[in-house]
Amino acid sequence: MNMSVVTTRYVEAAGGIIYRKRNTIDSSNTSDLKKTSNQADMISDDDFELCLVYRPKYDDWSWPKGKNEPKESHRHTAVREVGEETGYAVTLGPHIAQIEYPLENEGKKSISKSGAKNSSQNNNKTEVVKRIHYWMMREIDENAAMKRLPAFGPIKPAKPTEIGNVIWLTPSKARKKLTHDSDRKVLDAFLEKLHDGQTEYKTLILVRHGKAESRKSWQGSEATRPITPLGSAASYALGRELACYAPNRIVSSPWKRCVETVATFAHDSSLSIEQIAELTEDHHENKPKSTLSVLISEIQNLDCNAQNTQNTQNTEANINNSTVMCLHRPIIGTFFDYLRGITKPRAHKRILSQKSPYMPTGSAIVLHISNTSKGARIIDIEKVLPIVY
Repeated sequence: MNMSVVTTRYVEAAGGIIYRKRNTIDSSNTSDLKKTSNQADMISDDDFELCLVYRPKYDDWSWPKGKNEPKESHRHTAVREVGEETGYAVTLGPHIAQIEYPLENEGKKSISKSGAKNSSQNNNKTEVVKRIHYWMMREIDENAAMKRLPAFGPIKPAKPTEIGNVIWLTPSKARKKLTHDSDRKVLDAFLEKLHDGQTEYKTLILVRHGKAESRKSWQGSEATRPITPLGSAASYALGRELACYAPNRIVSSPWKRCVETVATFAHDSSLSIEQIAELTEDHHENKPKSTLSVLISEIQNLDCNAQNTQNTQNTEANINNSTVMCLHRPIIGTFFDYLRGITKPRAHKRILSQKSPYMPTGSAIVLHISNTSKGARIIDIEKVLPIVY
């Protein structure tokens, strides 16, 4: 009896949909500026335009994307490849979708329905599948892009033979322009988020400090207990991931292991670290509500920053509202209890663990927060693990 064995090898890739508001609002009309993200019913597809690229090799129009480099996360790939293919510096927003297709179908305008199954007719065949993650993306200005570059790494322009043209279209025109059905499915997923009011968001990144010297072995005070060499490596690697969001603010517990965890990223991004005494373990143990108030205040500040940007015409593409907070394990538990209550998609609540240690050392949780009629709501959550090699 002949038996065929089919194994699947994945080629990992990532990209995104850069979106921006069209210049259709009169800045002198203050009634227009009062529109907020919680008024999803007022959002029209034609209020936005999306970025598409033309690939001469395949003679197709698609979303900017590309393959992961060795030891590179999907997040980093998405920002790098979109930057290379479009020339725009971008930051990540909520995750849109993940799609897969046989690599042999790359660029093909018409695909046989049986094409993906042909490989299984041969014994011991390896099927190569391309797996692509897509994110919502917004532009940042040149100054913000230059500040994050040392932490992020180089972004080199694509060759003319790779990308022949870059255009902006409304969603309806983009649907007609896109060559592949799979890209239209990504567009559909994006439009779901748009209609849900998720285009207006702020980003808060919670970091658990890197692995620290053990309490038993450390002879000094708790406030001066440092991270280990392994913790330092994770701190460096985490900086590449944080740079994908181009944060413009860093806050931290003043204790050494927290400050050290974000110090490399702060230095590479030319950002100062705002040390907040209420974020220490001692303060949290004695006054947990006071510590929690710091989180609540930060969420409100993010919202205020977003409202302020609406007072200037055309600033949405240039202003990024993203904050990093470096924390201790017990405080993360208190914060998660609160955050679960304002998380809109129930499925995402599972990421906010109810059990200690809540997060691995040196890792981060990215929260995209939108303002609604019921207050701030978390619309998307992602785990971020540094790649240490």
